[in-house]
Amino acid sequence: MKKISYNLRIGIVGNKDYNKDIFFDNLRDFAIDTKISDEFSEFFIIFKQIPIRVKIFLAVNLEEIINNFNKIEKLDAIILTIDQSDTKSIYQYYKNIIEEFNDTYYFQGVSILVGIDISQIFKKKASKNMRVSRYSLEDMTKYLNLIYCYEIYNKKGDVVEIYRKIFNDFIFRFRYSSQELFEKARIYGETLVRECNKKIKYF
Repeated sequence: MKKISYNLRIGIVGNKDYNKDIFFDNLRDFAIDTKISDEFSEFFIIFKQIPIRVKIFLAVNLEEIINNFNKIEKLDAIILTIDQSDTKSIYQYYKNIIEEFNDTYYFQGVSILVGIDISQIFKKKASKNMRVSRYSLEDMTKYLNLIYCYEIYNKKGDVVEIYRKIFNDFIFRFRYSSQELFEKARIYGETLVRECNKKIKYF
């Protein structure tokens, strides 16, 4: 039996320390295997019986993602994060840099703007009472021509919802790009489920 799994590459932009804490913890809980390095982190998961190797590339800004094209080569999803407790953070993304990113990567994947309530999640005192609203996030999502917009108030349910959206979209695309490979991957996934049944947590 061929061990066929899919490779899903995600770029996450924003504060690396916060994003690592928020986005990695959930994948660790669901992963069969985890590899963490300075260049990228890899999580081997099973989602809807399909084995997926999720590679995550962290960057402070979108320019860093663009400049590291030779290392990253391809992205299936991009997550742009905003600190909702900092009203200036919403202005860190511009339409021209989004267009440069799209052109550099020939990007046709899932694009998401995510507002994170850092002060609530990490129990930090906000510097001001003002915060980036849901309306502002949605408005910026439309302006940047991104696909989805989310808010994160907790590190469990909200983050899992974002991953589910990405994984569902990814599986939908590859199921219809090659039905034969998809079925082989599914069979391998079912074998892994039987072998690791007690160890696997499901999304």
